[in-house]
Amino acid sequence: MIKIENVTKIYNPKRSNEFEALHSVSAEIQDGELVAIIGRSGAGKSTLLHILACIDSYQEGEYSIDGTLIKDLSERQYAKIRNEKIGMVMQDFALVEDFTALENVMIPLNFSKKKIKGKKEKAFAALRSVGIEELAKKPCNKLSGGQKQRVAIARAIVNEPSMILADEPTGALDTKTSAEIMELFKALNKQGRTVVIVTHDMSVAEQCERIIEISDGNIVSFSQ
Repeated sequence: MIKIENVTKIYNPKRSNEFEALHSVSAEIQDGELVAIIGRSGAGKSTLLHILACIDSYQEGEYSIDGTLIKDLSERQYAKIRNEKIGMVMQDFALVEDFTALENVMIPLNFSKKKIKGKKEKAFAALRSVGIEELAKKPCNKLSGGQKQRVAIARAIVNEPSMILADEPTGALDTKTSAEIMELFKALNKQGRTVVIVTHDMSVAEQCERIIEISDGNIVSFSQ
């Protein structure tokens, strides 16, 4: 379970350009939920997602994953949580363009502190699960946007994380491809993974089980 209680995030604290991006926000996301976080540009939704992804820190409040408090940890501890519990999908795909699809998906396996046998086989299985195993040896700079996003999703799930966090995952895609990617997220959710999608697109949000709306750094509504 993901739980945040009274979390406040301040950029550039105690400086002339200090900015409070999140104001004492609280929310819970149960295991196996498919949740959308919506809001206008600058509302704080990406800041919240980066905290959930253990990419960014916060000043006040508490954030816990499965009962473990995520605060004031060493970079090694943060990296371990990111590698084992969290799969991250970005709008711009964040792939190594000169690498093949298979090589990109193998990156989390190569960074894992655990000894993992059959890395190529695991990466290929992840590509198969998103329907693009035939592109395993193709460089990512030769792929379409939808294909790149599938590679990014395969990379996010290759370590079998308990939750997938996606930041505007359909924002750079056309309508047809966006629909295909959303069907893929829903299928992953049905397999038992917790999926959290940050989006400004209501057509994407309405496909989720629950919507959390954020405005000016405050959570202003929850809907089922």
